[in-house]
Amino acid sequence: MINIQNVSKYYSKKTVLDNINFTIPENSITGIIGPNGAGKSTLIKIITGFEFADSGFVSVSGDKMTNFNKIKNKISYMPENMTLYTSYFVDEFLHFYHSAVNHKDENLLISLSLKSVFNKKIKHLSKGWHQRLKLYTALCNNKDIVILDEPFEGFDPLQMREIAEIIRLQNEKGRVFVLSIHQLSYAQKICDYFIFLNKGKLIDEGSLDYLSEKYFVADGNLEEILIKAIIR
Repeated sequence: MINIQNVSKYYSKKTVLDNINFTIPENSITGIIGPNGAGKSTLIKIITGFEFADSGFVSVSGDKMTNFNKIKNKISYMPENMTLYTSYFVDEFLHFYHSAVNHKDENLLISLSLKSVFNKKIKHLSKGWHQRLKLYTALCNNKDIVILDEPFEGFDPLQMREIAEIIRLQNEKGRVFVLSIHQLSYAQKICDYFIFLNKGKLIDEGSLDYLSEKYFVADGNLEEILIKAIIR
């Protein structure tokens, strides 16, 4: 599905990604996990074509990132710091958005409770409601791959559970999800595959069962597994 091969990225003399290799499994919800500065956001920008690797390549369903016109029709992306048209009312913005993508998802609007804020300006939304609107724009399309950078940011625990369920239902429809996420308790609940990064290096990958067995963590605690992977 998504193949990352020998990807490196440098900013001036700093190595941000160092010869990264992995494949995102089909039909998965994959979590890209690591401490701050691990290279997670840079890797996601390279996968989505917003930045290019200095060496190596990314391919999506067999198409290399150099064929960006094909890849952009396969990937939906929600950046962490995505800015919407803040002067628009929510319903006004969504009317514009639906016209642009030629698609509307009534069930998703209901699931995200967005109709309750239709008459509010985007600039007056709380962080959580702003995040819901961003998620809608990422999910309201027919693209096979959805990449979300910190999708649970701004939500309380009950809201996180609600958003996690929406992602699960979308995944059951056949969509692949790649999540950059630092809330490890929710990553553990929702993801079925993990990519561990630290200081720009891939330090491990696999399912929770595989990683639990490898690092002798009987209860599958993702935080403990990650710490053991970093310090080994």
